[in-house]
Amino acid sequence: MLKELESLYKGDIIINGQPADPEAYEWFYTAEGDEVGIAKERLTERERQLLALLLTPANRRREPESEEERAWKQWMATGRPDAPAMLSAPYCRFIHFLVNRPIANKQEFAETIHNLFASRVLIVWNEDKRGLLIEAKQKRTAEPLLLAEMADALAADFYATMHLLIGPVRPVNGELYESFLLEQQCFAAARRFWPKQTVYEWEDVIPLPLLESAADDGKTGQILSFLDGLGEEEVRAMETFLECNLNVSMAAKKLYMHRNSLQYRIDKWAEQTGIDIKRFKGAAAAYLAILHQRRA
Repeated sequence: MLKELESLYKGDIIINGQPADPEAYEWFYTAEGDEVGIAKERLTERERQLLALLLTPANRRREPESEEERAWKQWMATGRPDAPAMLSAPYCRFIHFLVNRPIANKQEFAETIHNLFASRVLIVWNEDKRGLLIEAKQKRTAEPLLLAEMADALAADFYATMHLLIGPVRPVNGELYESFLLEQQCFAAARRFWPKQTVYEWEDVIPLPLLESAADDGKTGQILSFLDGLGEEEVRAMETFLECNLNVSMAAKKLYMHRNSLQYRIDKWAEQTGIDIKRFKGAAAAYLAILHQRRA
C-alpha cells in the first residue's frame, strides 16, 4: 500500500520522516506502525475519508522515533525479524504497560523508566496509552523488579494509573514473537479478571488460559511449557517439593538429598523458569504445568 501511496502523492508524502512544516501534513498510521504524512493541500475530503478507512488517522503527531523503535513497532504488528536482531543480546524480557490517560511528556516518562532499571531498556509506544518495555538481558537470570513501586512512582509523577505485566526472560529466537503475542493476550485477560490490580507477574496469569470458556489447548500448552527445559528428574524433585507443602526439609528427606542441595535446585528452577515455586501462585502454576505435562 505504501508504494501505491508514494506513487499517487509523489512529492507530497512523508513516510517515517520529518518535514520542515509538520502542520502542513495530514497524518496517518499503518497497521505495521509506519507514520504517513500527506500534504493537506493535496487531499480532498473524499480522499481523507478513504484514507481513514485504510489507515488510522492521527489526532496528533507522535514524537520522533529512532530506527530501532520503528523496527520493534513493526515487529509487534507483523513479527518481522529485524528488531530482535538489533537487540544484541541473547535474552530479553517484555513488560507490557497500559495507562488510563495519554502521557503528554514521553521524554520525561522515558527518563523515569530508565532510572528504575539497571540494564538497558527500550520503550516502544504502540498507541498513546499502551506500549512495551523491552529489557535486553545477557543472562537468563531474572532478578525481581519492583513493579509496584514503579507503578506508584509513575502514577505520582504523571497522574495516571498504570497496569503492568512482567513476562519471563526469554531467549531471542524464532519463537519470541509467538511468546510476545501470548503475553499480550494474558495481559488483556488479567485486566478482565483483576481490573483493580495494577501489577501482574507472569505466575499470576499462567492459569488464565485454563479459565477461558473456549480454552485453546495449543495456547494452554504454550503457556505451561516453561518446564520443557527441565529433565524428568528435575520435574520429579519439583513435584515432591510441592507435595510436601513447600517444606524443603521434608522434601529433601523424601528425595534422599541434602537440604542445601534441594534449596539450590529450587533457586535454579526460579532462574530457569521465571516462576518462584516458594510462593503460592508460583507453586500453583508449577503444579498445573506438571499435571499438563503428565497428561500429554
